[in-house]
Amino acid sequence: MKNRWFIFILIFITISLGIWSASSLKMETDVSTYNLASYQDIASYEAFIERLGVEQGEYGIVILEKPSGWNTLGDFNILKEIIDFWEVQPQIGKVSSILDVDYPKQGIMHLSIEPFLDLNNKKRFEKRLENYEQYYDIFQKFLSKNRKYTIIFLETSTGISAAAAERLEALNFGAQGIEVHYLQYDLIQKQLESHLQKDTILLGLISLLLILAGFYFLTHSLKGLGLITLMVAFNISATFIVMNLLNMSFTMHMITVPCIITVLSFTDIMHILYHQKELQDGCATDQGLRKAIISEVKMPLLLTSLTNIFGFFMFMVLAENIHLFNYALASIASVSIAYLSSRFLVIRLMNKEAVYLKRDDFQWFYAFHQSCFQWLSHRKKSVLFLFMLANMAIISLVISTFRIDNAEKDFSISDASLTRGREIMETAFFGKKRAEIFLTIKNGTVWDKPILNQIENIENRIDSLFAPLYINSPTLVVKRYHRYESNGRTKAFSVPKRLSSSYKKELAKYAKDLGGKGIIGDQAEEARILFGFADLDLPSLREKYEQLRQILAAENTPAVHFELTGLQYLSDEATHSFANKILIGFGASIVFSSVFILLWMKSVRIGFGVLLVNLFPIFIALGLLILLGVTITPLTLFLLSILLGVCVDDSIYLVTQNRFKSSALHILPIFITSIVLSLGFMSLSFSSFSWVQPFGWVFLLGISLAYFLDVFILTLFFDHD
Repeated sequence: MKNRWFIFILIFITISLGIWSASSLKMETDVSTYNLASYQDIASYEAFIERLGVEQGEYGIVILEKPSGWNTLGDFNILKEIIDFWEVQPQIGKVSSILDVDYPKQGIMHLSIEPFLDLNNKKRFEKRLENYEQYYDIFQKFLSKNRKYTIIFLETSTGISAAAAERLEALNFGAQGIEVHYLQYDLIQKQLESHLQKDTILLGLISLLLILAGFYFLTHSLKGLGLITLMVAFNISATFIVMNLLNMSFTMHMITVPCIITVLSFTDIMHILYHQKELQDGCATDQGLRKAIISEVKMPLLLTSLTNIFGFFMFMVLAENIHLFNYALASIASVSIAYLSSRFLVIRLMNKEAVYLKRDDFQWFYAFHQSCFQWLSHRKKSVLFLFMLANMAIISLVISTFRIDNAEKDFSISDASLTRGREIMETAFFGKKRAEIFLTIKNGTVWDKPILNQIENIENRIDSLFAPLYINSPTLVVKRYHRYESNGRTKAFSVPKRLSSSYKKELAKYAKDLGGKGIIGDQAEEARILFGFADLDLPSLREKYEQLRQILAAENTPAVHFELTGLQYLSDEATHSFANKILIGFGASIVFSSVFILLWMKSVRIGFGVLLVNLFPIFIALGLLILLGVTITPLTLFLLSILLGVCVDDSIYLVTQNRFKSSALHILPIFITSIVLSLGFMSLSFSSFSWVQPFGWVFLLGISLAYFLDVFILTLFFDHD
């Protein structure tokens, strides 16, 4: 009795510490840090752009939408009013817009600077707008090609305050046909954090309530209900404590960790309670009962835990990103905690008097199973042949249609006030995707004509491949300088046929003022090409990347080296690579359990059966996701790892039983576990993230199928008759 009170005190202290740990965990919602690229690739990229002098300022962005277009002097006078408003707001530093762009004008005796759009000179202003296309390299950052949108950049470390936005709205620019949108990444992060916290708490609660309701309906036991609730809370709390001690951030990937804990805890405890009920009448003492329970469950508890740990260990080894590494580490910790608590706490709480499973009227269930098994057993060869045929067909079909895609949609939010500004930026200005090409000049500088010719050739190929919304490069700087040298003549926007040494010297002098900052290094021996383009599905995008890599390889010479790179490019390549690694981890986990069973049972047939019955539900689930149009990303594959855990656990519990006759199989706990967990996973339908919602039905199908295959197909591999 003393030990029982000590265990309960330990549980309640751990839950209290876990609540504190959960509240103090950092929510990592800056999705730019979710880049799946390796540490080395990201570090190499950042070192290069740092040498180019790229500044990472903090900005709030105001987008002004005018459906009739920004076309007249009156329109831009209204823009000036809005700019003047922002310049006097607290916590706002420099304000940048198309009206702040200076334009050099070469005079007879000296250089003069004039506003690019001079509101005080109507004739000059109208001439600029008439030549809009010829000056698009200047307009493109601030005014969209269709002229419906213009951007104001606000330098601020505190973000755009809601009070300032309300004051601007009170000036009623809407009456003049202007709609104001804000793009503020800190607000998007807060919204994501809100969704993440809501999903983690809400889905966890709904899942637990559904699991407990299902458990009570099938067992009629409040005592069992209380024990499972307590231990799930203990295991989740202990996992949060470990995460806090290891200084982990809670990321989008970790939304599945509480689900993993709930699944493994419930599965293990359910089997312990079942054996407690079956063995309590045959044991004279509480100690004897505990020993008898341990002898029944120690091998399946250990093997199911090792199988799950092995799968997550594979993720951890293959992950080259800190968030994915932490996800795998947190999952390993949760599996270990669930195993240790079941093995050393729950079993110690068992005694002869306690009744955790009250309901006894399952004769119909056993009779139904027996009749089904006999029917299948008499047709064993045909059933197994058809099952293997179906396995091959489904696996082949899914593999032929399987496509890994980008994970950006996984982080989307539905708040139109936040998403509208981002949509405009992506479609009208900078594109949803961005890639870069690094130039390393080994002999000469970027101002050499042959190198500029190569850059122009690459830009033309980029244009045909990606149809970019913009391209920034050294040639853009050269063209702007040539136009400036020609006194602003629009036809002079080109790379001159010849560049003298004095011309290059002057060009280098004005390069930063002409947009070369962050594009060309101080010694002009390093540079980059940036381009933004519309979103593409990952397979199509990787094909274009490969074509561009081949183009760059053909352009490489002893004098200059071109390298395709960029954070999004690195992430896209890593997404494809890591998703495939996850699939390898899935396969390795299933093969590990199958080989272990093969060696332990000394039966190739049973090991092969375990392999087949666990592959089939996973591929069915993948097929259903593809059919439902769910994007297959590393996050969706992470969720499937939970289904894999359920499938493998059920198989192991069946295989590790002492006898293999159908009447002796302990199928009731597997049945209850399958029903209850299917109910629990329906909570995913309530997620704030649309990509998560279909998983409620995917898990329902997957778990139901796994139960059928384990109980009726896997047992055929046990049948020697």
